[in-house]
Amino acid sequence: MKKCCLILAYFGKMPNYFPLFLKSCKTNSEFDFLIFTDDTNKYDYPENAKVIYTTFKEMKDKIQAKFDFEISLKNAYKICDYRVCFGYVFEDMLKDYEYWGYCDNDLILGDLSEFFIDGYDKLFCLGHLMIFKNTYENNRLFMSGEYKKAFTAGENVIFDECWNNTENIHDIFLKNHKKVYERDLSVNFKILSNTFVKITFQPESRVFLEDKTECLYTWENGKIYRYYMKDGLVKEEYLYIHLQERKMKYQHDLGNVYKIVPNSFLPLEMPVSEKTFAKIRKKAFHLHLLQYHLKWKIRGLKKRLKGE
Repeated sequence: MKKCCLILAYFGKMPNYFPLFLKSCKTNSEFDFLIFTDDTNKYDYPENAKVIYTTFKEMKDKIQAKFDFEISLKNAYKICDYRVCFGYVFEDMLKDYEYWGYCDNDLILGDLSEFFIDGYDKLFCLGHLMIFKNTYENNRLFMSGEYKKAFTAGENVIFDECWNNTENIHDIFLKNHKKVYERDLSVNFKILSNTFVKITFQPESRVFLEDKTECLYTWENGKIYRYYMKDGLVKEEYLYIHLQERKMKYQHDLGNVYKIVPNSFLPLEMPVSEKTFAKIRKKAFHLHLLQYHLKWKIRGLKKRLKGE
C-alpha cells in the first residue's frame, strides 16, 4: 500500500506563494496530495500532487450525496467542518493508502517522513495538517459525535480540529479510546502580530504558549528549520510552517534554500552560523495587522449587507 494521501479542498484564488507549497509537496515523495479547487491558473503540479478541477457546488453535492439529511454548506470556509468526513466521502480514491489526512494551503511543508509515526489512529491536533489511519472504523468515527449538529450549522464550528470546544474530531477520537499523537510539531504564528511570534498548542490545557524569541526560519532542501541563539546557535527542525492570514511577498526562483520573514520569502544571504546569525535579516516592516483587521471589517460588513 501507499503511505499517505493528504487532501486539500480550496475554492477561490490560491495564495501567491502556492508554488512554494507545491514545491514542498514535491520534496515529500512518500506522500501524495489530492487537490480539489476551482483555481485553474497554471501551476507546476508535481507528480505526487493530483489536481481535480471542480466547482464549490459540485463539492457540496458530492458531500451531500453521502448523507440522508440536508447539510449546510453556504460558503467555502465552511468546508473546514467537513474535512473530517473526507475519508468517508472519498473512500474509493483513498483505498490504496495506509493513511489519509487533510491540510491547508497556507503552509510550507518540511520533511513529513521525518516526523511520521506509525501505529497511531490519528496524528496531530490542529486542522492545518491532520492524519488518520485509513480504516473503515476510523473513517466513520466522526459519526459517533454530534456531526449532524456541525453539518447543519450555518457557520463554521471548528469540528475539524482540537479547540476550546469538546465536540470536534480530536475529542471524538479520544473519547473512543483511539491512539492519538497530540504533540504540536508545527511552526505556527500568532495572527495578531506584525512580527513572528511562535505559538505552540498545549493539548492538555487547550492553550497556545507564546515564544517571542528572535529566530530565523528557513526552508532548506525540503526541511523547515528554526535558528536562535541560546548558549550558542540552536537549530531545530519542524514539520511545517503555517502562515495563516499573512500577506507574503514571493520571489520566484528562490532555489532550494530560502528564508521566511514576516512578510516575505527571500534568498538566504549567507550560511547560518553563530558568527552570521546576527547579520542575517529576520524582520521586515509591513502592514499585516492593519490588513488583517481591515479584512475582517469588510467581511463583517458584507454579512450585514446580506442580512446574515
